[in-house]
Amino acid sequence: MKKNPWVAAILNFLFYGAGYIYIGKKKGYGLALVIAWIVLRTADIKFYLGSSILNTWFILMAGLAILQFTFAIDAYNEAKAGNNQS
Repeated sequence: MKKNPWVAAILNFLFYGAGYIYIGKKKGYGLALVIAWIVLRTADIKFYLGSSILNTWFILMAGLAILQFTFAIDAYNEAKAGNNQS
């Protein structure tokens, strides 16, 4: 079944990784990005509701760490796949 590229783009714009889940590729990558999005938005909400800075900072750093590891793992896998094609 063909997937609409605009739907995938809009989903990824609104919720990191949701477009990958929609198209059915890199589902684990997409799920990790969705989790990172949730964690980062939680930090935003806690900050605006007046939560302690330390608590907000910890949540923000956790979300950013998830993003960093997700991108690092994806880059590793893409490089490895590219090397196998040569």
